[in-house]
Amino acid sequence: MNQRIAIGMVGVGFAVALAATSNVSYAESVGAAAAVRPSSTGTPPGGSTRTLEVGTKIVSKERIRTTGSGSLQVMFNDKSTMTIGPNSDLVIDQFVYNPGSGGSFATNLTKGALRFVGGQISHKNGAKITTPVATLVVRGGAAMVTHDAACAATASGSARQNCTKAVCTGGSCTVTTRSDRRTFRLKINQAIEVGVAGAVEFDVRSVSLNDVAKGGDGGIKTGKKAGGTAKFTGKSTIDDTIVEQSPEPPPPAPPR
Repeated sequence: MNQRIAIGMVGVGFAVALAATSNVSYAESVGAAAAVRPSSTGTPPGGSTRTLEVGTKIVSKERIRTTGSGSLQVMFNDKSTMTIGPNSDLVIDQFVYNPGSGGSFATNLTKGALRFVGGQISHKNGAKITTPVATLVVRGGAAMVTHDAACAATASGSARQNCTKAVCTGGSCTVTTRSDRRTFRLKINQAIEVGVAGAVEFDVRSVSLNDVAKGGDGGIKTGKKAGGTAKFTGKSTIDDTIVEQSPEPPPPAPPR
Protein backbone atom coordinates (compact mmCIF):
# COMPACT_ATOMS: atom_id res chain seq x y z
CA MET A 1 0.00 0.00 0.00
CA ASN A 2 2.76 2.44 0.94
CA GLN A 3 4.48 1.71 -2.38
CA ARG A 4 1.28 2.54 -4.29
CA ILE A 5 0.91 5.81 -2.39
CA ALA A 6 4.52 6.73 -3.12
CA ILE A 7 4.10 5.96 -6.82
CA GLY A 8 0.88 7.99 -6.86
CA MET A 9 2.59 10.99 -5.23
CA VAL A 10 5.44 10.83 -7.75
CA GLY A 11 2.89 10.77 -10.58
CA VAL A 12 1.05 13.80 -9.19
CA GLY A 13 4.32 15.66 -8.75
CA PHE A 14 5.34 14.91 -12.34
CA ALA A 15 1.96 16.10 -13.64
CA VAL A 16 2.22 19.36 -11.71
CA ALA A 17 5.75 19.96 -12.99
CA LEU A 18 4.68 19.19 -16.55
CA ALA A 19 1.72 21.57 -16.29
CA ALA A 20 3.96 24.34 -14.97
CA THR A 21 6.38 23.80 -17.87
CA SER A 22 3.55 23.74 -20.37
CA ASN A 23 2.30 27.12 -19.17
CA VAL A 24 5.58 28.64 -20.33
CA SER A 25 6.32 26.46 -23.35
CA TYR A 26 2.86 26.77 -24.86
CA ALA A 27 2.13 30.39 -23.98
CA GLU A 28 0.62 32.14 -26.97
CA SER A 29 3.27 33.62 -29.25
CA VAL A 30 2.75 37.30 -30.16
CA GLY A 31 5.73 37.56 -32.50
CA ALA A 32 9.39 36.66 -32.88
CA ALA A 33 12.87 38.14 -32.70
CA ALA A 34 13.70 39.25 -36.25
CA ALA A 35 17.20 40.57 -35.48
CA VAL A 36 19.33 40.40 -32.35
CA ARG A 37 22.59 41.95 -31.28
CA PRO A 38 23.71 40.18 -28.07
CA SER A 39 23.07 40.42 -25.34
CA SER A 40 19.29 40.54 -25.16
CA THR A 41 17.19 38.43 -22.81
CA GLY A 42 13.53 37.61 -22.39
CA THR A 43 11.65 36.34 -19.34
CA PRO A 44 8.27 34.77 -20.14
CA PRO A 45 5.60 34.89 -17.42
CA GLY A 46 6.30 32.10 -14.97
CA GLY A 47 9.42 31.08 -16.89
CA SER A 48 13.16 31.50 -16.57
CA THR A 49 15.25 34.14 -18.31
CA ARG A 50 16.56 33.09 -21.71
CA THR A 51 18.94 34.59 -24.25
CA LEU A 52 17.01 35.78 -27.28
CA GLU A 53 18.13 34.68 -30.73
CA VAL A 54 16.81 35.27 -34.24
CA GLY A 55 13.55 33.34 -34.50
CA THR A 56 12.90 33.12 -30.75
CA LYS A 57 9.16 33.34 -30.10
CA ILE A 58 8.04 36.27 -27.94
CA VAL A 59 4.98 35.83 -25.72
CA SER A 60 2.56 38.19 -24.02
CA LYS A 61 3.70 39.50 -20.61
CA GLU A 62 7.33 38.77 -21.52
CA ARG A 63 9.97 41.03 -20.01
CA ILE A 64 12.73 42.00 -22.45
CA ARG A 65 16.06 43.47 -21.35
CA THR A 66 19.12 44.52 -23.31
CA THR A 67 22.65 45.22 -22.12
CA GLY A 68 24.82 48.20 -23.05
CA SER A 69 25.86 46.35 -26.19
CA GLY A 70 22.54 44.64 -26.85
CA SER A 71 19.62 45.51 -29.11
CA LEU A 72 16.69 43.65 -30.55
CA GLN A 73 14.04 43.88 -33.24
CA VAL A 74 10.69 42.14 -32.70
CA MET A 75 8.25 41.43 -35.51
CA PHE A 76 4.71 41.04 -34.15
CA ASN A 77 1.91 38.93 -35.62
CA ASP A 78 0.04 42.00 -36.89
CA LYS A 79 3.18 43.17 -38.76
CA SER A 80 4.06 45.79 -36.16
CA THR A 81 7.79 46.05 -35.48
CA MET A 82 9.59 47.27 -32.39
CA THR A 83 13.32 47.92 -32.27
CA ILE A 84 14.68 48.02 -28.73
CA GLY A 85 17.90 49.92 -28.06
CA PRO A 86 20.74 49.20 -25.61
CA ASN A 87 20.26 49.36 -21.83
CA SER A 88 16.50 48.92 -22.16
CA ASP A 89 13.91 47.21 -19.98
CA LEU A 90 10.31 46.68 -21.09
CA VAL A 91 7.34 44.33 -20.77
CA ILE A 92 4.90 43.32 -23.51
CA ASP A 93 1.85 44.01 -21.34
CA GLN A 94 -0.81 43.02 -23.83
CA PHE A 95 -1.08 41.77 -27.39
CA VAL A 96 -4.38 40.55 -28.79
CA TYR A 97 -4.72 40.38 -32.56
CA ASN A 98 -7.96 39.76 -34.44
CA PRO A 99 -7.35 40.15 -38.20
CA GLY A 100 -10.89 41.33 -38.79
CA SER A 101 -11.28 43.83 -35.96
CA GLY A 102 -7.74 44.78 -34.96
CA GLY A 103 -7.06 44.02 -31.33
CA SER A 104 -4.96 45.64 -28.60
CA PHE A 105 -1.26 46.31 -28.09
CA ALA A 106 0.38 47.68 -24.94
CA THR A 107 3.98 47.74 -23.78
CA ASN A 108 5.61 49.26 -20.70
CA LEU A 109 9.06 50.85 -21.12
CA THR A 110 10.80 51.51 -17.79
CA LYS A 111 14.28 52.24 -19.15
CA GLY A 112 16.01 52.75 -22.48
CA ALA A 113 14.81 53.41 -26.00
CA LEU A 114 12.52 51.89 -28.59
CA ARG A 115 11.22 52.62 -32.05
CA PHE A 116 7.75 51.38 -32.88
CA VAL A 117 6.31 51.00 -36.40
CA GLY A 118 2.62 50.23 -36.26
CA GLY A 119 0.88 47.33 -37.99
CA GLN A 120 -2.77 46.39 -38.24
CA ILE A 121 -3.61 46.95 -34.57
CA SER A 122 -2.19 50.47 -34.66
CA HIS A 123 -4.18 51.33 -37.77
CA LYS A 124 -7.47 50.12 -36.31
CA ASN A 125 -7.31 50.74 -32.56
CA GLY A 126 -3.98 52.38 -31.72
CA ALA A 127 -0.98 50.93 -29.86
CA LYS A 128 -0.11 52.05 -26.31
CA ILE A 129 3.39 52.62 -24.96
CA THR A 130 3.59 53.43 -21.24
CA THR A 131 6.56 54.82 -19.28
CA PRO A 132 6.82 55.84 -15.60
CA VAL A 133 5.77 59.41 -16.47
CA ALA A 134 3.64 59.24 -19.63
CA THR A 135 1.37 57.20 -21.88
CA LEU A 136 1.77 57.37 -25.66
CA VAL A 137 -0.84 56.09 -28.11
CA VAL A 138 0.31 55.63 -31.72
CA ARG A 139 -2.34 55.45 -34.39
CA GLY A 140 -1.47 54.26 -37.87
CA GLY A 141 2.14 55.31 -37.73
CA ALA A 142 5.45 55.22 -35.91
CA ALA A 143 7.23 56.76 -32.93
CA MET A 144 10.60 56.88 -31.20
CA VAL A 145 10.44 56.77 -27.39
CA THR A 146 13.16 57.00 -24.74
CA HIS A 147 13.10 56.99 -20.95
CA ASP A 148 16.41 57.97 -19.38
CA ALA A 149 18.27 60.71 -17.52
CA ALA A 150 19.09 62.79 -20.60
CA CYS A 151 16.52 65.45 -19.73
CA ALA A 152 16.48 69.06 -20.90
CA ALA A 153 13.73 70.08 -18.47
CA THR A 154 15.02 69.88 -14.90
CA ALA A 155 13.91 71.82 -11.86
CA SER A 156 16.60 74.07 -10.38
CA GLY A 157 18.32 72.42 -7.41
CA SER A 158 16.39 69.16 -7.76
CA ALA A 159 17.88 65.71 -8.01
CA ARG A 160 18.34 64.30 -11.47
CA GLN A 161 15.34 62.19 -12.46
CA ASN A 162 14.53 60.25 -15.59
CA CYS A 163 12.17 61.62 -18.21
CA THR A 164 10.42 60.41 -21.33
CA LYS A 165 11.01 61.86 -24.77
CA ALA A 166 8.83 60.94 -27.73
CA VAL A 167 9.01 61.85 -31.41
CA CYS A 168 6.05 61.08 -33.66
CA THR A 169 7.56 59.92 -36.96
CA GLY A 170 4.38 58.74 -38.67
CA GLY A 171 0.61 58.80 -38.32
CA SER A 172 -0.64 60.52 -35.17
CA CYS A 173 0.55 60.26 -31.58
CA THR A 174 -1.21 61.24 -28.36
CA VAL A 175 0.84 61.73 -25.20
CA THR A 176 -0.77 61.97 -21.75
CA THR A 177 1.32 63.01 -18.74
CA ARG A 178 0.92 61.11 -15.48
CA SER A 179 1.71 64.06 -13.21
CA ASP A 180 -1.02 66.47 -14.33
CA ARG A 181 -2.99 64.37 -16.87
CA ARG A 182 -2.42 66.83 -19.71
CA THR A 183 -2.83 65.49 -23.25
CA PHE A 184 -0.68 66.51 -26.22
CA ARG A 185 -1.53 65.56 -29.79
CA LEU A 186 1.62 65.29 -31.88
CA LYS A 187 1.72 65.43 -35.64
CA ILE A 188 4.46 63.88 -37.76
CA ASN A 189 7.92 64.99 -36.56
CA GLN A 190 6.61 66.79 -33.50
CA ALA A 191 8.21 65.89 -30.18
CA ILE A 192 7.77 66.23 -26.43
CA GLU A 193 9.68 65.63 -23.21
CA VAL A 194 7.79 64.57 -20.08
CA GLY A 195 9.19 64.55 -16.55
CA VAL A 196 7.79 64.24 -13.06
CA ALA A 197 7.14 68.00 -12.99
CA GLY A 198 5.33 68.30 -16.30
CA ALA A 199 6.04 68.45 -20.03
CA VAL A 200 7.77 70.65 -22.61
CA GLU A 201 7.72 70.48 -26.38
CA PHE A 202 11.14 70.71 -27.99
CA ASP A 203 12.98 71.09 -31.25
CA VAL A 204 14.36 67.85 -32.67
CA ARG A 205 17.98 67.87 -33.78
CA SER A 206 18.26 64.14 -34.42
CA VAL A 207 16.68 60.81 -33.71
CA SER A 208 18.82 57.68 -33.60
CA LEU A 209 18.19 54.05 -32.83
CA ASN A 210 20.99 52.29 -34.66
CA ASP A 211 20.62 49.12 -36.67
CA VAL A 212 20.80 46.12 -34.37
CA ALA A 213 23.73 44.81 -36.41
CA LYS A 214 25.72 48.00 -35.78
CA GLY A 215 24.91 48.59 -32.13
CA GLY A 216 25.19 52.10 -30.74
CA ASP A 217 23.00 54.19 -28.50
CA GLY A 218 19.34 54.87 -29.01
CA GLY A 219 18.47 58.45 -28.24
CA ILE A 220 16.88 61.76 -29.06
CA LYS A 221 18.90 64.98 -29.07
CA THR A 222 16.94 68.05 -28.11
CA GLY A 223 17.45 71.52 -29.47
CA LYS A 224 15.29 73.68 -27.20
CA LYS A 225 15.56 74.27 -23.47
CA ALA A 226 12.63 74.00 -21.10
CA GLY A 227 10.18 76.84 -21.61
CA GLY A 228 11.33 77.56 -25.14
CA THR A 229 8.83 78.02 -27.91
CA ALA A 230 8.25 74.77 -29.74
CA LYS A 231 9.60 75.01 -33.28
CA PHE A 232 9.58 71.63 -34.90
CA THR A 233 12.18 70.98 -37.53
CA GLY A 234 11.43 69.98 -41.09
CA LYS A 235 10.71 66.42 -42.09
CA SER A 236 14.09 65.97 -43.75
CA THR A 237 15.90 66.40 -40.41
CA ILE A 238 14.35 63.26 -38.97
CA ASP A 239 14.32 61.36 -42.25
CA ASP A 240 18.10 61.73 -42.51
CA THR A 241 18.58 60.08 -39.12
CA ILE A 242 16.12 57.27 -39.81
CA VAL A 243 17.93 56.10 -42.97
CA GLU A 244 20.64 54.34 -40.94
CA GLN A 245 18.28 52.77 -38.46
CA SER A 246 17.18 49.14 -38.50
CA PRO A 247 15.65 48.01 -41.81
CA GLU A 248 12.06 47.80 -40.64
CA PRO A 249 9.34 47.63 -43.29
CA PRO A 250 7.16 50.71 -43.72
CA PRO A 251 3.80 50.64 -41.94
CA PRO A 252 1.24 48.66 -43.97
CA ALA A 253 -1.47 50.58 -45.79
CA PRO A 254 -4.63 51.10 -43.74
CA PRO A 255 -7.09 48.24 -44.31
CA ARG A 256 -9.96 49.03 -46.65
